[in-house]
Amino acid sequence: MDDYSRADFLDLNMFRGLGEDPVYHPPVLTGRPRDWPLDQWADAPRDLGFPDFARYQWRGLRMLKDPETQAAYHDLLWELRPRTIVELGVYSGGSLVWFRDLTRLMGIDCEVIGIDRDLSRCQIPPAERSNISLHEADCAALETFEPLRGAAHPLIFIDDAHSNTFNIMKWAVDQLLEEGDYFVIEDMIPYWHRYSPKLLVEYLAAFRDVLTMDMVYANAGPQLERGVFRRSPKKEQ
Repeated sequence: MDDYSRADFLDLNMFRGLGEDPVYHPPVLTGRPRDWPLDQWADAPRDLGFPDFARYQWRGLRMLKDPETQAAYHDLLWELRPRTIVELGVYSGGSLVWFRDLTRLMGIDCEVIGIDRDLSRCQIPPAERSNISLHEADCAALETFEPLRGAAHPLIFIDDAHSNTFNIMKWAVDQLLEEGDYFVIEDMIPYWHRYSPKLLVEYLAAFRDVLTMDMVYANAGPQLERGVFRRSPKKEQ
């Protein structure tokens, strides 16, 4: 039996959602004007005056992927030409529309699937949902992921919900991923490495025979840091 097929993994992060407004609002500068006078150019603040994520959006939808991450996904999409992209954690839905639009621009026939236990925060207008599917599922109930079994390959599975991640990764390896498909853990690897280093190293090592880390994309930026994994060829029995 493979190491990853043993008892269930502990959830390293009990993610409860962002707890904020998913609607995109243009950033508002506080304590400084947006139009800075050039005769005071040398005194202009160098920081934005608001969190970076506040300004990331795609066609008016909030998008919680920074420019480095967007660039890495652009290259991965062009290289892999996926037929299916699954994103676990929908939030506003901005990245789903971005993935759909980007694959269209590349001439890729791709279905984008967003999965969340609470789709009420999704802001995608009904008229913009072509090639986008939304499904309610619970990270704690892996049977709710069964509809994914018929997905076309190549496939990218993105964990952006951070709940029960390693058990979901185990399910994906066993039931979904084919050779060359990707499983991406956004945001959390550096956090887990800081606060649960021994468990993280142990959990990742358990997948050593079925997944490898793609160093091109796993070094592309903080959001993807050491969290981009590719399905290895299945070993003959």
